[in-house]
Amino acid sequence: MREDKIIGIILIIFSTFMYSQTLEFPEAVFGTKGAGFFPKILFFLLGLAGAVMTVSAFLRDRKRKSGSPAEGISPGLSFRNRVKNSLRSHSQVILSFLLVFVYIVVMDYFGYLVATLAFMGTLMWYLGPKSRREIPLILVISCGMTFLIYFSFLKLLQIFLPEGSLF
Repeated sequence: MREDKIIGIILIIFSTFMYSQTLEFPEAVFGTKGAGFFPKILFFLLGLAGAVMTVSAFLRDRKRKSGSPAEGISPGLSFRNRVKNSLRSHSQVILSFLLVFVYIVVMDYFGYLVATLAFMGTLMWYLGPKSRREIPLILVISCGMTFLIYFSFLKLLQIFLPEGSLF
């Protein structure tokens, strides 16, 4: 699919840029891993995932060129309708990225704990089943993962997380 190629290339470019930004983070103090340790791992894995996505899309296209038409693409649709269909089919991804952006902005004001609890709960509710009986499970998982990550960073990696300016 053409979208997979484009998204894969965007992931590679984004992760390369962000990885280069982590090189400017301060060095480790007192034998800790340093502020850039974990982001470097994440952006490397994100770039690797983008590369795998791009290569597999190219390989699929090569197989598909044997004569079968591309699935999901209607040649009669106008560009505007194709964009609408693509946005509609990728709405969860787009809104998830918007939630991540809001999470990053909110974390500066409310700190890691409050922002992450709200973000994880909201994202799990948005992407998961929408029944009332799922709410306790979402709350337990959100709280558990938030505190697990918080203490892992503080105790194991010795990396401090944002505390926020309002609290």
